[in-house]
Amino acid sequence: MPGHTRAAGHPDDTVLVHASAASPGRPAGTVIAAPRGWYDAGDYNKYVPSAAISTWTLLALLEHFPDAYRGEDVNIPESGDAVPDLLDEAMWNLDWMLAMQDPQDGGVYHKLTNLRFDAMVLPHEAMREPRHVVAKSTAAALDFAATMAVASRVVAAYEGRWPGLSQRMLAAAEAAWRWAQAHPAVHFKNPPDVLTGEYGDTQLADERAWAAAELYITTGKDSYGAAMQLDLPPTTVPAWDDVRALAWMSLAHHRARLGRAEDRALVARGVDALAARLARQSKAAGYRVWMEGPDFVWGSNAVMLNGAMLLLQGYRLNPKPEYLAAAQSGLDWVLGRNPTARSFVTGFGARPSLHPHHRPSIGYKLAAPVPGFVTGGPNPLQQDKAECPPYPSRLPALSYLDHACSYASNEVAINWNAPLVYVTAALRALTPKETTMKPPLANLDDLLREEEQLRFERFSNADALDIGMRLVALAREAGKPVTIEIRRNGALLFAHATDGAPPDHAEWIRRKANLANRLGHSSYYVHTEVLARGGDIDAMPGFDARDYAAHGGAFPIVVEGSGQIGTITVSGLPGPQDHALVVCALRAWFKRGA
Repeated sequence: MPGHTRAAGHPDDTVLVHASAASPGRPAGTVIAAPRGWYDAGDYNKYVPSAAISTWTLLALLEHFPDAYRGEDVNIPESGDAVPDLLDEAMWNLDWMLAMQDPQDGGVYHKLTNLRFDAMVLPHEAMREPRHVVAKSTAAALDFAATMAVASRVVAAYEGRWPGLSQRMLAAAEAAWRWAQAHPAVHFKNPPDVLTGEYGDTQLADERAWAAAELYITTGKDSYGAAMQLDLPPTTVPAWDDVRALAWMSLAHHRARLGRAEDRALVARGVDALAARLARQSKAAGYRVWMEGPDFVWGSNAVMLNGAMLLLQGYRLNPKPEYLAAAQSGLDWVLGRNPTARSFVTGFGARPSLHPHHRPSIGYKLAAPVPGFVTGGPNPLQQDKAECPPYPSRLPALSYLDHACSYASNEVAINWNAPLVYVTAALRALTPKETTMKPPLANLDDLLREEEQLRFERFSNADALDIGMRLVALAREAGKPVTIEIRRNGALLFAHATDGAPPDHAEWIRRKANLANRLGHSSYYVHTEVLARGGDIDAMPGFDARDYAAHGGAFPIVVEGSGQIGTITVSGLPGPQDHALVVCALRAWFKRGA
């Protein structure tokens, strides 16, 4: 892409077997080739655990939505080869993963890295250090087995393009499974001379269940079916070190391959129960997302997107609108509808992340980073705070630092980007197409006429109370949870939240009222005017989206001879309805003595 072309990265065709990975057939120092593969994150190293969940996510998209990328050219070298570009991209990493298996015993090396992290330079400037495959691990073998079992199913449809590859992948998966069965607790830990990322995991029941499920789906063998652990339903969204939900998502898609009807029903209930919980949490939250304080960890945006992916599986099983809405809210969060008012995807949105912890983006020395990367997201643990400028907040959803130093909140990673690809494609496929045209924009002259008609001769505290109670009555009559606030010259005269109104309404009220106070028009008038001119209501020049919201609901209190003295603001409904509620109450108030 223009401005971001560079020399090829590490060829990895002469990689050393580290002492920790030595075997009789491959003693320490043996030179092997393990080319291709994706750099894991902001560094230049490659790790099987993160590669496995990332590759599985792309392969699952191809299984679940086979038309999602059919015929779509994403401008990679393989484009136009009669294979979906998404599969061509996944094959780049699958080829590397196959090379990470020891052909003599089926074990899988945990990672391919330098002994230490590279400087913040482009990859061709970082090739002075020797590269190593480091230690086999049970987690890597099981992750590999699961991913290759899925790849075998997907690649089988392209036998003409890759003759024999499907069977080779399945054989590799089963060999890795046998190694893991013979070595059930080989936990990875960095050797003393290796300082790169660890991806260590000592809880392997989830990896074992995932590998067994994928192998059972592919082969139908009872031995794998017995190891799937259907008595342990998923309770958390997937992550590289907690992959049980991946097994259940695959089983849900392939329910017909489960022999017993009760097993099919059990899988459907397990996925639906988790989706229902996430949807309930989303509905109760201010920003309509399911995550709570403890969920904001390193890579919180991946947590959000993996939750959205799980919600979409629930929707495929049980098409409840609230599941789809909650998944959409998760994507909206990552793209900018969040307390930071920032898009966490480089190159996209009104205020995207600009300074990711990503060596190529830094090495290019350009004003904008490589577009399309999901940055880590808010992380109140702030593991990098000793090396970075102060974070703006310790509050979970605000603890984000758009700075290249911030590996704890602003790094990029393949297992964060993969669910973004899945969720965007799945939402496009599952969201019902609009059957009616969007309503036309309100008439600006009509909105101005409202403002002129609804002016006061005077405005007292008693007037504020009367109007506020009228708004409460209208909201209760409609059964709508809203929050109401009336201010005069900054002083709070009336405030009320009806039952069910979430706390984030106060923030919306602040931002909408700020806009009405600054421009002297209702926030809905500004909303309509900006859209009528082809502008972006979330990126108005000179208006920081963190402090101003061009959505209906704030109405100016104008007193004849004095001008605007305050605002009446409602939040909780779509903007036009918030505005209409205020106007309805005001019209009733002005008619009270007629």
